[in-house]
Amino acid sequence: MEFEWFGLHKLLRRVVLEGVVVNDEPLRVGAGAGGYFEPVDLVVLKVKLPGKGAVPVVPGSSWKGVFRSTAYSIALVEGLKVCEGLPNATCMQGNEFEYVERAGEGLSKKLEMLVKADGVKACLLCLIFGSPSLASHVYFGESYPLDGYALGYRTCVAISRRTGAAYRGMLFTVEYVEPGCKWSFRLVAENLPNYALGLLAEVIEHISSGLVKVGGLKSRGFGRVHFEDLKLRVYSPKPEEYGVYAGVLKPLDPVDSEVRWTGSSMVAEGEDACRVLEELRGAWRRGLDALKRVSKEGWRWEVVLGGVQAGEGKPS
Repeated sequence: MEFEWFGLHKLLRRVVLEGVVVNDEPLRVGAGAGGYFEPVDLVVLKVKLPGKGAVPVVPGSSWKGVFRSTAYSIALVEGLKVCEGLPNATCMQGNEFEYVERAGEGLSKKLEMLVKADGVKACLLCLIFGSPSLASHVYFGESYPLDGYALGYRTCVAISRRTGAAYRGMLFTVEYVEPGCKWSFRLVAENLPNYALGLLAEVIEHISSGLVKVGGLKSRGFGRVHFEDLKLRVYSPKPEEYGVYAGVLKPLDPVDSEVRWTGSSMVAEGEDACRVLEELRGAWRRGLDALKRVSKEGWRWEVVLGGVQAGEGKPS
């Protein structure tokens, strides 16, 4: 099967990206309205950690939402027809494989249905981030402060859209994490080809450059963050086929292309990690012509089987 990575039945490889996130502006991931006796109206989401008590957290679900929504925007700009991943706005509804499961035809039949022109539609974002019928290929960890942090409080007011002045009786107080806090970050990508990893690298670049913010109150000057001390690790039971081998990260399907790997045999840190991420972004750009053809045909991945046109999906 040329697109075997679609399924999670077999471990081809895992790519783990770890690093540090630093908030350059106040950061607020909220838990909703505070309780009756809370000193503020909108409190920061917190969890209790052993030996540390309650600390602020950026949930993995928040990271996944930021990454998927940003990837959606990037894909649209590049001319790909992808779904939003929301209820009633997604490729799949959750019942696409019911008759296959009842017939006991197995996973190979499901993969064939995703590839064939008369099969089941699954856009690139559904394959990466999951859908009602497909498990996600990416997993985001919770982000916690790595050392000290400080909570800040700000009183805000709603503004009248008619007069442009403060809206009478609409004061509220918000809690946030002060700038300069260092947070943990961990992303695991299982069985993703290099061009899909390159799309995730594009999202990371958008976040670090300040084009995309995290958390709430973005329009009020909150949420700008950047990444530091990135580290990439690749695990594969067959590195010569799916992992890092002879200085390259191997392709996984006909759209994919090799990526030059700098660093050790399985680990790239610091500047090496940044260079690998830039190479992955190159794989994303090289695969765009073929991805546009698949998108135009309603995400029938069979259109790239039997040979990709010259220059598409090939290393430069």
